[in-house]
Amino acid sequence: MNIEAFSRCKYRAVDRQGDDVPFILPGIAIGLFDGATDAKGTLINSTPAGRMAALNAAECVAQLLAPTENRKLPARELVNKLSTLYAKSFEKHSVSPLPATTLALAIDCGENWRFFCLGDSGIRINGSEILRHTKLIDDVSTFARVALFRDQSKRLPDLDSAEMAARRAIFLGFDDAVEKGIMGRELADNIITKTIVGLSLQNEGAIVRDFLTAGICMQYRFANEVGNSLCYDVLADGTPQIGDWVDAWRPKEDVQTIEVFSDGYAKLPDNPTVAAWEAAFEESDRQDFHRISEYATVKGGTEDEFFDDRTVVIIQCPRIQPT
Repeated sequence: MNIEAFSRCKYRAVDRQGDDVPFILPGIAIGLFDGATDAKGTLINSTPAGRMAALNAAECVAQLLAPTENRKLPARELVNKLSTLYAKSFEKHSVSPLPATTLALAIDCGENWRFFCLGDSGIRINGSEILRHTKLIDDVSTFARVALFRDQSKRLPDLDSAEMAARRAIFLGFDDAVEKGIMGRELADNIITKTIVGLSLQNEGAIVRDFLTAGICMQYRFANEVGNSLCYDVLADGTPQIGDWVDAWRPKEDVQTIEVFSDGYAKLPDNPTVAAWEAAFEESDRQDFHRISEYATVKGGTEDEFFDDRTVVIIQCPRIQPT
């Protein structure tokens, strides 16, 4: 087995830590964790909350999967046990709500690989089969942020300023943005309405409005909850409720390459190498630097930051002859 890994924080000057954590335990599991960037910059023992989430999750997974029998637990039981360990890992910090993280793992189960994803980090098998779950609440944030960016880019002197204004509004909420003079109430209402209509969410318009006015900083209210289409599963407070995880098994003899990647890679390459992944990233950055068109997402790039942290872990598997 050959393993190649690359992780780059979002800060171009590399003067702060990112929230991605690669995970490599040969013979047990290989993958990554992508902690949710804290909208208010919360630190836990001088570590960004999102990074702490990813680090703690990595320790919990290592503990849980060390016994071989745990690697074959039913998905619900696996998630429940991991959620319990994760909550315990934060007890000494008195943190509420718990920071959130995704996970994507290739778990070694003897004759089989088990591929498990919770959140929007993904796995590609043999360069073609993609395992990944996306969530609607991110589409809402993206739609609204792109609309606000386009407006701000006409009003502000440069695109970096437009990005930071739009990002602040999405993360801290439209109510805060109106109060701070970033946008007017009429513009806020217009963008919210366009988002609801554009994503065909008229039946849940009040929920979308509540989310956008409060911002991503309050997104935890939808994590591991049920009751509306913005709810989603993640490793955070509580236990995933919806079952929005990916759990797939493949015989090792059928798997030649495994690529585990965070959402900092918007464009997937043709070849399973770090060089190819980085080339694909650079191409997407040239095509849509501010992430408002082909690769639209919750944040865009600036002179100081890439649009997100990015991590990829690649496994070139030994050829196994069927018995």
